[in-house]
Amino acid sequence: MTMKDWVCKGFSINIFDRSMSKMKMTKGLLMTALITGSVMWGGTNVFAEELQEYTLDQMVVTATRYEKRDVEVAASTEVFDAKKLQETGATNLYDALKFGAGLDVQQYGTGGASMGNMTSKIMMRGNGNGTLVLVNGVPINIRGTYDLNDFPVENIERVEIVRGGGAVMYGSEATGGVINIITKKERANYIKAGFGNYGQQEYAASVQAGNLGFGYKYSKWGKVTDISVEKSNTASTKDWRGPENNNFDLSYKFNDRLSLQASHNESAYHYISTLGKTAMNKYTPANDAKQDIKRNNIQLTYDDNSFKATAYYLDRQREKDAAVLDGRFYSWEDEKTYNYGLDMQKAWNINEDTLLVGATYQSENFSLESENQEYDKNLDPSGNVKLENSGDQSRNNFSVYAQYDKKLSEQNSFVLAARETWTTGSPNGANFSNFSGQAQFIHSLNDNESIYASVGQSFNMPALYQIYKTDKNGDGADTLKPQKGIHYELGWKKDIDTFRNLRVAVFNYKVDDNISASLDTKTNEFTYSNENLRNTGIEASYAMVADKGFGYNLSATYSNPQTQNVDKNGYNFGWQDDYSKFELKAGLTYHMDKWKAALNASFLDGRNTYKANSKTSKKPAYVEKTSAKPYLLTNLNVEYQAQKDLSFFATFNNIFDRHDVVYYSTSAEYYATPFNFMVGATYTF
Repeated sequence: MTMKDWVCKGFSINIFDRSMSKMKMTKGLLMTALITGSVMWGGTNVFAEELQEYTLDQMVVTATRYEKRDVEVAASTEVFDAKKLQETGATNLYDALKFGAGLDVQQYGTGGASMGNMTSKIMMRGNGNGTLVLVNGVPINIRGTYDLNDFPVENIERVEIVRGGGAVMYGSEATGGVINIITKKERANYIKAGFGNYGQQEYAASVQAGNLGFGYKYSKWGKVTDISVEKSNTASTKDWRGPENNNFDLSYKFNDRLSLQASHNESAYHYISTLGKTAMNKYTPANDAKQDIKRNNIQLTYDDNSFKATAYYLDRQREKDAAVLDGRFYSWEDEKTYNYGLDMQKAWNINEDTLLVGATYQSENFSLESENQEYDKNLDPSGNVKLENSGDQSRNNFSVYAQYDKKLSEQNSFVLAARETWTTGSPNGANFSNFSGQAQFIHSLNDNESIYASVGQSFNMPALYQIYKTDKNGDGADTLKPQKGIHYELGWKKDIDTFRNLRVAVFNYKVDDNISASLDTKTNEFTYSNENLRNTGIEASYAMVADKGFGYNLSATYSNPQTQNVDKNGYNFGWQDDYSKFELKAGLTYHMDKWKAALNASFLDGRNTYKANSKTSKKPAYVEKTSAKPYLLTNLNVEYQAQKDLSFFATFNNIFDRHDVVYYSTSAEYYATPFNFMVGATYTF
C-alpha cells in the first residue's frame, strides 16, 4: 500500500434529491452471497477470481498519518481488510466491528439502528464518547455522533483501528481511539440479494466502468418485539417496525492525483413504545415514533505522495414524529447539521527521519425546530404547547499539528507530536482552545518484534449543539468545559511468522471533565454536564490465519473503567464502576475447496446497571448500582462457491437466542436482537 491508498480521492456534487423516496430494486434481478470467515482474521477475498494469500504482516497509516509496519508503530492497532469485513457476514460496518478486539457495542435497535440522536456506538477502552470515526482520514462525527450502520461493508477497502488517545494527530473526540474507514477506489461488478427471518431483506449492486464507480444497497428489517425496556415504574417496552436503509455511493478518478467520492444515505426508523403504569396515569397504552434521517458525505482529495489535501462536506437531517395513538401527546422535530472543511498535510523525509506538518479548518452548523403538544386527560385541545427554534448556530474550528519521527539507532525510534486547536464564532462567546502533545518510544528486538512506550494528551471540545442546549436550559454555556485527559501505554508486538502474531498492551488514562448526557424526566430533555473518567487495563490477542484448513483468533481485555460525577448542586457521587471489566473475543475459521465457514463469539462480564432512587433529606436522587448479567454474542457464517461467478451463503446471528442486554443506560435496557438468519447468493460479472 502506498501513502495515497489510505485516503480516498474524492469530490462530488449532491446529485441525490433529499426528498428521494425509498428505492426498492427488482428482487428477481438480484442474487447475493456473503463470504464468511473469521470476524478478525483469516479467509480469502469475497470473489473467487481475487483469491490470494493472506498474511498478518500488516501496513498501517492511521496511527502516524503515513505508512508503517504495524510492528513498528507505538500504538495498539487492528486492521479489518475487505476480506475480513466480508467474512463477518455483516450487512453494515457496525455489525462487522462488534467482534473486534477491545471494541464494545452500545446498541439501541436491530442491526445497530439508532433512536434519533441516540446512535449505536463502538466503545473503546471504556470511553463511550471517545471514539472518533474517519472516512479516508477525514472526521465524520457530526453532532457528536456517527452511524456505522450506514456503511455497507462491500464498499470498504479496509478499516484501521487505533486504541488509545489519538487527539494529537486527529483532534477532538479521539479520547478512546480512532476508527479510520478507507473506502474502495475500484469496485467489483456484482449483484446480490438475501432474505431472512424477521422480514429481513438485502439487495445490492456495484458497477465499475473505467474511472467511474457506482454502488447501491437496500436493507430492511421487519417487526422485532421487546428490543428495550424502561427501568422506571412506567415499564415501557419498544417494538421495532424497521429499520429501512438506502445507501448510494459513487467515485471518480480524474487522474493519479485527483479523485472524488460521494455517498448519500436515507434511513427510516419506526418503533412503538408500549407503556405500563405511567407516572401521570393519563396516557393510552402505546406511543408511536417515526424518524427519517438523511446524510451526505462528499470528499475531494489531491495527493502527490508528499502533500495531501482533502476538501469535504457532510450533513445530517433528522425528522421525528411521535404521538400517543389517541392523540393526547404529539412531538415533532426537524434538526439539520452540516460541516464542511479542509484537511492538509505535508511530509518530508530527512535521511531516516520523517517530519509531518498539517492544518485543518472545519465549519460546524446546527439548527433545530421542534413542537411538543400535550393535552389533558379529557382531550382538551387547549393543552400545553412547547415550541423551540434554535435558529442557525455555528462556529469555526482550526488546528495545526506537527510530528517528528526520529531514528535514534538501528533498534530505537522516538516520535514527538503536538497539536493546537481553537474555535471562533461560538454561541454566546463560548470558544475554547487546547494544546496537546504526545511522545512515543519504540525499541525493535528484531525485524518482527518490538516493545514500545507512549504518553499523550487528549481533549474533547463541547459540541456545538451541547453548547446551545446547555445555555438554553439556563445553565450557561460557560459551565460546560472541554474534557482533557492524559494517556499512558506500554506494549509488546511479535510477528511469529507471516501467519501468526501476538499483541499485548497495558494502558492507564484519566479524563477530567468528561462530557456526559442525562435525561431530565420533568422536561424529557437531555442536559449536558462534566464528570471525570479513568481506566486501567490490559489487552492481549493471538491470531493464526491460513488460506486452507483452520484458522483462529483469541483476544482478551481486563480493565476497570470508572466515572466520577458531581451534580449541579455540588453533590459528589464518588467513583462508580462504568461498563464492563472483562471482555473475551474468539473466532474459528475453516476454508477448504469450495467451502468456507466461520464461528465468532463475544463475551462481556463485570458490568453494572444503575437506577435512580427517590430523594432523601440528605442527598439528591441516588443512583443505585446492581450487578448486570454478562452477555454472549455469537454468529456463524457458511459459504459455498458453486461456480467461479456464483456463490451461496447462510448467516446465523445470536445462535443461542440469548436475551442479553447489550447496553445499559440510567433509564433503560437495550437487548440483543433475537436469533436471526439470512440466506442468499452473489453473482459477479
